[in-house]
This record gives sequence, structure tokens and C-alpha cells, in this order.
Amino acid sequence: MASLRVAVFAASCALLAASVSSAPAPAVYKVGDERGWAVPSANGTETYNHWAKRNRFQVGDILNFKYANDSVLLVSHDDYKQCSTEKPVSRFTGGDTKFTLDGLGPFYFVSGVPGHCEKGQRMIARVRMPSSLTAGAPAAAPGMPPTVGAGGAPRPAASSPTVPSVAGSAGSVSTPTPAPSPLPQASGASSRRASVVSSIVVGLAVVGVVTLFVVA
Repeated sequence: MASLRVAVFAASCALLAASVSSAPAPAVYKVGDERGWAVPSANGTETYNHWAKRNRFQVGDILNFKYANDSVLLVSHDDYKQCSTEKPVSRFTGGDTKFTLDGLGPFYFVSGVPGHCEKGQRMIARVRMPSSLTAGAPAAAPGMPPTVGAGGAPRPAASSPTVPSVAGSAGSVSTPTPAPSPLPQASGASSRRASVVSSIVVGLAVVGVVTLFVVA
């Protein structure tokens, strides 16, 4: 009888370990947060590339593009640099596109509407290795998000509030860009943590039930 209890307890522990170590559900990221996929305004709106850098995408995560009277194009690196929309890898026009990041490396997105890419409606999503495999790597210091100028082109952020940045023609000096307010944490990372916590709770509940059964 004692050996049976030991075997059941060992099986319960193995089940708990499996539930904790299982891969969490893919995270879903709403591109651009509340403003969705649209041409950035000229009032210092965060660029899509800086939004992407705030998040840590992993293989299997989902980018949710929400837009109206627009489109999403997956393009090559060269077409991204040139804002070319003639030969996209994929084209999406449904207004609520869910794109699964199915591999490592950069994914390049632009708007399919003429002139929108040039005004800042484009993004690079970099998919990295899971954080558990890169825990020993030093984290990069967060930078100030670039802002969009009146012409739609991103303006470089000032590295220090006391040092003016030089832009445009020689001799013209622009005032330093003020530091933005703290940005909210991405919902995708929160859902990934919630999935891990729920796996631990389920595993503990199973162990508890099996232990009560053995003792009885």
C-alpha cells in the first residue's frame, strides 16, 4: 500500500511539473494599441517601430491589425525601405487582420494605400528567442520614442534634454523633444503571464485532489 501511495504521489508531481513547464498560449498584440493601424498624426504620436520595440514578440504570437479604408502588406526588406507596394509577399484588406508570427527574424509591414507608408505607416516586427533562453543577456537601456513631424517623417529623439539636436539644413537647431509620459505595458505580455499562472494553479489543484484520494 505504501508503494502505491509513493507511485501515485510521484505521478502527481510529474503532472504538476508538466503543467508548469508547458508552453503558454500565444500572446495577441493589438498593433498601435487604441489608435490601430493608421497614418500617424503630426502631434508627436509614437511611431509603429517604437511600439514594436516596446514588445517582445515570440514565435506563435499574433499581431492584430485593426483599420478602416486601408490595408496591410507584408513586404521584403528592400520594398520596406522604398515603400514599394507593387509586389507584396501577402496583402490583407479585411479591416481586422490577425497575423501569426511563424518564425524568427524581422517581419516588414507597410500600408497598401499610396502615400501612407511615406507618412510613417510602416513597421518592423522582430521575433526573438524565448526570454528563458536569453535570460543571461544584458537588457538594452530604453530610449526615447521618436516622434512624427509635420511631413510625416520621424524626427530623431534628443539624447539629453540639455543638448539641442541638429536637424534640416546646416545651422538650423531644433528644440529638444520633451520626454513622453510612461507608456502602458503591452496586453500580450500580460496574457502570457496569466497563462503560466493558470497552469500552476491547475497543477496544484490536481496534486491536492490526488493526495486527498490517497490519504482516504
